[in-house]
Amino acid sequence: MLRQKHWRVAGGACLAACAVMAVLGVRLEALRSSPGLFLGYWALFLLLFVFTLYCVLLDIRFIKAEHAIMSREVFRETLGDEEFRKALREAQQKSANSAKPGGHDH
Repeated sequence: MLRQKHWRVAGGACLAACAVMAVLGVRLEALRSSPGLFLGYWALFLLLFVFTLYCVLLDIRFIKAEHAIMSREVFRETLGDEEFRKALREAQQKSANSAKPGGHDH
């Protein structure tokens, strides 16, 4: 299984390769003289670019999954914890009792 670091490095390398290819594609005279070379060059560029986008989508999906896991953990540590809910109910009852006229706990 690939780790986040691996696809980030691969995506960054492909993006850098696309940038270099874009600059060279305009300057290379050989691409203008050969239609086959031209098509092959830009097909490779497109392939690298699509792979870069795939890496970005993988990363977004990973971040969403990580966020969901962390949110679940936070919930379990707070509202999901029975002691926390008990303390919250007691605080709410205490607040409700003190809000009633003549219901002070002093």
